[in-house]
Amino acid sequence: MADDRILVRFSPPRPGGPPPGVALVVEATALAPRGHPLVERIAPEQPGHGAACPCCAPRASLATALHRLFLRRARGTAPWFDRVEVRTAHADGSAALDDPLVAARFRRDDG
Repeated sequence: MADDRILVRFSPPRPGGPPPGVALVVEATALAPRGHPLVERIAPEQPGHGAACPCCAPRASLATALHRLFLRRARGTAPWFDRVEVRTAHADGSAALDDPLVAARFRRDDG
């Protein structure tokens, strides 16, 4: 059975846009390619309360950015894409792919 989830590749920040059909997720303060219709920004992380129980723990900002990007694609407000490039100087963000909603739609591209 084929895995139809959208591929997500992590890379360090660099100038220039991604190839056609690839969405780009960048940090809130990063420069993004001008006029690229498939850019989503990672908001700064919001701290949770001390207990950080699963019901109250804030959703990872990368998970939120991927969710917004998917909704834009589903609603037709963004061009179709079949891959996402996440450019971040921080950890690779793989933990965001553990979010159940994100994991149902996206998978890590290790290739």
